[in-house]
Amino acid sequence: MKQMWMRAGVLATVAIAVTALGVPAQAQAGRLSWKPTVLPLPDGPNSLGYLTGSNGHGEYTGSFQVAGKFQVVSWRGGKPVVRGVPEGYEWAMAEDENSAGTIVGTAIDYDTSVTRSFVLDATGFHLRDTPAGYKDTQSRAVNSRGDVLGSVFHSDPAQDATIVWPADGSAPVIIPKVHEYQYPMDIDEDGTVLFSGPDQPLLWKDGTYRSLVAPGFEYASGYGIRDGVVVGSASDGTVAGSRAVRWDPAGAMTFLPGGDAAYALNRAGLSTGTAPVPGSFRGKPIAWRGSTPGGDLKRPGTYANFQARLVSDDGTFAGTASDRPLDEGGLPVVWRLTP
Repeated sequence: MKQMWMRAGVLATVAIAVTALGVPAQAQAGRLSWKPTVLPLPDGPNSLGYLTGSNGHGEYTGSFQVAGKFQVVSWRGGKPVVRGVPEGYEWAMAEDENSAGTIVGTAIDYDTSVTRSFVLDATGFHLRDTPAGYKDTQSRAVNSRGDVLGSVFHSDPAQDATIVWPADGSAPVIIPKVHEYQYPMDIDEDGTVLFSGPDQPLLWKDGTYRSLVAPGFEYASGYGIRDGVVVGSASDGTVAGSRAVRWDPAGAMTFLPGGDAAYALNRAGLSTGTAPVPGSFRGKPIAWRGSTPGGDLKRPGTYANFQARLVSDDGTFAGTASDRPLDEGGLPVVWRLTP
């Protein structure tokens, strides 16, 4: 299942001033501390899952095993709401959520192994049509205006491509690959698509590609984009040589201190990634305000593994925690700034 997916981010209200980066003014000069809250799971038999999206207004969404199958679950006011799966499908993975509460993801039919991209909004699930000539679709991300980024799969893998379903309902845009190892990662507010390429990130807009370079490094990857700013990593080809980086809209790269990778950012430039820990494959979560260290994300309880892969526009972080490897899923966690 993991290989199949490879085929293919206003603080809690506080009575203090908030800067443009969503951080209390008097805390700017100090080391910040982000306190975790483990969210409750739905009633009944359940297990681990993935927290993957937020509307930036207190709702968090992901996919968790409920009643023996992966279903979309949202947390509102800290309480879980089971959203279910599209009719006729047995498995649903939520991938992203925008400020309007529109959730995008992928559903799987166990009997046929068909995968279909879906949109979930206040009126329910809506499956995206599979373009002629392709057999499967998957979703990756959605921007604020509702453009959906995904992948389409052909019987000939060499013809797999990226797809954008425009928010206005017009015909989907198919973006052929220019490299074999080219994966869609995120979509910006203006429709720019971020790809993680074989050696460096690629930006696509209106049929034109642009590369992001990492001077002095052999490889670079981009994971998130917002208003032209990209976060990711640069490496000399070794694990020890990986650095968290940030590209501005002009393509100039800066380092994010203390990190080996950055995965997501919000509209105010608050971003999250990982800091290396000796003997740990995943490291520990770390935050930045722009390109400045943004404080520590505390361990949830005594869980051995924890990671924040999302930063919401309200200034909170979200992710998972578990005593098992996190690629097997975890418990939903939200980090808020300690007053």
